[in-house]
Order: sequence, then C-alpha cells, then structure tokens
Amino acid sequence: MATYELNPVLVTAQRSVTKDMETPAAIEVLHADDLQKTGATSVQEALKFSTGIITHGQGPRNISQGTMTSKAVIRGVEKGTLVLVDGVPINQGGRYNLEDIPVESIDRVEVVRGGGAVLYGSEANGGVINIITKGKRANMVKAGFGNYGIQNYAASFQAGKLGFTAAYDHTGKIDHISAPTETTSKRSGAPRGLYYNIKRGEHANFNARYDFNDDLYVTHTYGRNSDHYVYKYTGIDNPANAGKEYKNVIHSTEENLTALHYTKNNFSANAFYNRRDQETKNASAKINTKKPENFDPSPSSISHDKTSYLDQTIGINFQNRWDFHKGSFMLGYEFQRDMQDKTINKGTSVTGKFYDRNVHSLFGQVAYDFTQATQANLNFRQTWTEADDAGNKYDKFTPEFVLMHHFDENTMVYGKVGQSFMLPTFTQLYGGGNIHGVPGLKPEKGIHYELGAKKSIGKNAYRVALYSYKIEDFIDANTKKWPDITYQNSDVKNTGIEIDWTRNQNENLSYRLGLTYSHPQKQEGKIDKHGVETKGEWHDYYGKLGFNAGIDYTRGKLTTAFNISYLGDRIRDDEPYASMKSQVFSDLNFSYKANENARFFLNIDNLFNRHDIISSSTSSFYNLGRNFMAGVEYKF
Repeated sequence: MATYELNPVLVTAQRSVTKDMETPAAIEVLHADDLQKTGATSVQEALKFSTGIITHGQGPRNISQGTMTSKAVIRGVEKGTLVLVDGVPINQGGRYNLEDIPVESIDRVEVVRGGGAVLYGSEANGGVINIITKGKRANMVKAGFGNYGIQNYAASFQAGKLGFTAAYDHTGKIDHISAPTETTSKRSGAPRGLYYNIKRGEHANFNARYDFNDDLYVTHTYGRNSDHYVYKYTGIDNPANAGKEYKNVIHSTEENLTALHYTKNNFSANAFYNRRDQETKNASAKINTKKPENFDPSPSSISHDKTSYLDQTIGINFQNRWDFHKGSFMLGYEFQRDMQDKTINKGTSVTGKFYDRNVHSLFGQVAYDFTQATQANLNFRQTWTEADDAGNKYDKFTPEFVLMHHFDENTMVYGKVGQSFMLPTFTQLYGGGNIHGVPGLKPEKGIHYELGAKKSIGKNAYRVALYSYKIEDFIDANTKKWPDITYQNSDVKNTGIEIDWTRNQNENLSYRLGLTYSHPQKQEGKIDKHGVETKGEWHDYYGKLGFNAGIDYTRGKLTTAFNISYLGDRIRDDEPYASMKSQVFSDLNFSYKANENARFFLNIDNLFNRHDIISSSTSSFYNLGRNFMAGVEYKF
C-alpha cells in the first residue's frame, strides 16, 4: 500500500522525523489517498492489504465481542502491536479497537514492522502502528449504502483553529458468522452446537483538534461501538431445540481519549487521559446441568447478567534531542497509571474489583556517525513498575544496537539486534467474564534480529527485510476449554523474509507487490499429573506464506483501485494444530470526481465471494460474502 516517491517519505519510526531512506526499519506509510483507495471505512479494514500484517477478526466487518476485539498481527506476534494516535498509546488491556477509527479522520498511518519495545515501550514486540490524525480538515459530508444493511456516514468541518470529524458505520443482520462450537462449556454449561448470528453492529467516532499555535494543540476522540450477537443451537444433540436462541449478548464500548501535544524544535511532550467503558449484557436460556442440550429457551426462563469494565490510563511522555558534531543524543521519560474497575451483576448480586499499576520508563538514543555513509544507533529503555494488587513488581532494561550504511542517497542497508519486554494486562492477571486470571504470569522477554536493504531506482522502490526473533514467557490464551479462557506463559519464535516492490509508472498509474515467508512457532507449557510444569513440543501456527498486491489507475475523472492479499499454509493455533484453508481478501474501488466538490464512489469488497475463516484459534469466524457500498462525498 505504501507509495514511494522521488521526494522521500517522512516517518517517525525513530521517535524523530526522518526520511524513509535514513530509517533502519521496515516501514509502510498509508496516506489519506491510499486509505481511500482500499475502500475501507476503518483502519482495521485498510491494514488487511499491508505487507507482514495478519488481520484477525471476531466477526465480519471487524465487529468485536467485548474484550475479544479485532487484531492487526505484525510478524506473527499476536499481542505485540502497539497502537499510537498522534504519538499517544491507546492500548488498554491488550486491546486497541482499530475497527472504531474511521479513515476520514486520518492524515496518514505509519506501520513499523519489527520489535519496537526499546523506543516505544511494552506491547511493541511485533511492531508499531502510529496513526496521525488530520490537522486542518476539509469541509465535507459523505454517505454510503450497501447490502447486508451497510450504512456509512461521515462529516468534517474546520472553523478557524478548531476542526472535527464525525463518522458512523452500521452493519445489519448476518447469519452464521461462525462455525458451531464442538464442546460443552464446563464453566457455563452451554451446550455444544452453538453458532453466532449478528443482529446489528454499530461504530461511531468523533475526533476534534484545536490548535492554540504552531507548537501546541489539543485533541479529543470519542468512540462507541455496540454489537448484538445471538447464539443459536444447531440441534446436534437435541433436534427439538434446533434453531432456538440460547443467548442474546450485547457488547458495547465507549472510549474517550484527550491529549495535549507540544512540539518545539527538538523537544516534544504529550499529556493524555484515556477512558474505556466496556459493558456486556447477557440474556441466557435456563441451563440443564445434566443435559445441556435440553436448555429452556422460553421467555419466562431467561436470566440476565451484566459485566462492566472501566479501563483508565493517565500518562505523560516527553523527550529532547541534542545534536553534536558526529551525531545526536535523545533522552525521554514516560509515565502511565493504568486502572481497571470491574463490576459483575448477576440478578441481585453485585461484585466489584479495582486494580491499578504505575509504569515508569526512561528511554534514549545515541546516534553516531562513523562516516558520512555509516551510522550507528544505541537505543535503550529502562522500565519499572510499582507493586500491583497481587504484589507483582517488574524491572527490566532493554537495549538495541543498530548499524546502517548508505551506498548513495537511494541505497542503504542496515542491521540491528535488540530486546523486548511486555507486561501482563489486568485481564490476564485477574480475569473477567469467561477469562480466568493467573496472578503469577511472567512478563514477556524477547530478542530480535533484523537485516534490511532499501533501493530506489527511477520509478521503482525495493525493500527487503530478513528477521528472526524468540520471545520467552509469551503470554498465550489457553482455549482448550472454549469458551472458557485461561492464560499461560509459552515461548514463540519466528524467522522470515519480507519483500516489497512499488512502481509509480506515472501520475495516473502505480502498482505494488509484497511477499512474505515466515515460520512462526509456539512452545506451550504443560502441567503433568504431579503438577509439574514442563515445555511441550514446538508447533506451527498462523500462516507461513503471504502475498499482497495492488494497482491504482486514473483516467480522466475516474480512479480505479484493486487490492488483494493472500495468507496461505495456515495452521490453527489449537490442538491438534490442523491446517486451515487459505485466506484471500480482495477489494475493487471506483471513485469518480464529478467536479472539485463532488465525488461518487462504489466499493466492492470480497470481490471473489470467498467464505474464509478470519480467526486462527479454537473458534472459526467467517468473513462477509461479497458486499458493496455506493455513495457520494461533497466538499464545500
């Protein structure tokens, strides 16, 4: 998806603005035009055509199930993607809800592949997605409609120093979004043979920015999603209940992120507050403990319960860079106070839990020029926490060494080795809903290696990266008793190659190709009959072979864009680790610019009408069949 030009792309992968050709990392930059050409309504949808990213969903159009949200997995590290919005981290409890961020509010998205925990902190074991929102907004309204009850609306306005963007997306009723469950839940007593339907999915977002001056601005983002799932029964063990509703579940999330941003010369600082209110309401049929398939779905037997989570993060970060004759020195500090308030309502019974944790980080970079062509970076981070409710206290120093050489202004190579570190979340430690916490979980510790080369020749840009990593004590979801989930420490490793080629034929035609091959593996811990924990065998998971391609063509007022991605040699991350059908995403987008103000569009998603599994673990969730959205955008 990235567009490489003779004028170098500027990125912030090194916590400072640098040119792509001067950045020792595998990067992809999606500008607003690139996002529009994917036909995506959210960042999550747009990233499915990116090199080195596997998108993982809990339903079509990235509908989420409360704590089980969609993921953008970079280089096979499932929970190792750190998401920043204007430099502020939005990960809470391991979740980042990219499906709630509309493309209309975005200036560009920077994807940095590879462990970035040294410069950016915990949760960046796989990579970093940095979303930069728009400064000045166009005065615009947009509306689109499609099959499956799809509706999408957006508007943006600029009035002096204040700009804002609002968006709303709706998905209608969709049946059989998952395969039936194969086992009876030991925790809840739910029978096997339950599958999911969707009654509706809604996503709303509002983003505002006020510029006090050229150096200081404030942003606020409000997001809300609400998804109504219905669990229906196949009748596998009791035909009399076939097609009956076992449970109705409404998952809703509200998020508010307020941040103050300041940049002056080589100094930058952010202060932020992030609040996420999450609620799950259940209406369940009466359970038959002896014969789960004989559940009673009559209205008089329905029981109700509700689980609520309130996640809050208060934080600051600041850094300064000092230049000297042969390089520069950067030093920064980051503080986050993470809080979670969990409430469970079952009938007249109400229980509550509150957890909090203070996380401190001191980070820096020494950049040194051996010659005009050869440079080295020494990056470092010291992370420490104050004790949480279970007495967990963490302290870790993580370094990274980078060496790069420029043969000329259009050719560079680099190599780097670094460590990573990731803290367990409150949900992993203390549980919630169908998740059983493990207070003694260890933090993740990894080591990452990468060799890369970048070359631009005329209209062509080539990028190659070889990487290898091993992460010990990887925090892994154990779904053997699905839908009950526990967490355990495992080990993961991966070795792979990524190749990107882009050609800008002229101002009307460009095309791109990405290839990846990797071998992600996992070694899970096992407990024998004597209670002794041992290491199991290494097994494959996710997919080995990836391919993505796209072409953009403009003729007159019409722009046509086609994007496709393929993930093959897939392995289910659940015993017996069976192979899975390959996954193919495709999209065809037409945009007709009638005049300077009006644009008409038609987007066709899943062009080949494939029925693919978009999850990788125990449950099988499916993508949406061929769907379209047509609409108009008007600027004034």
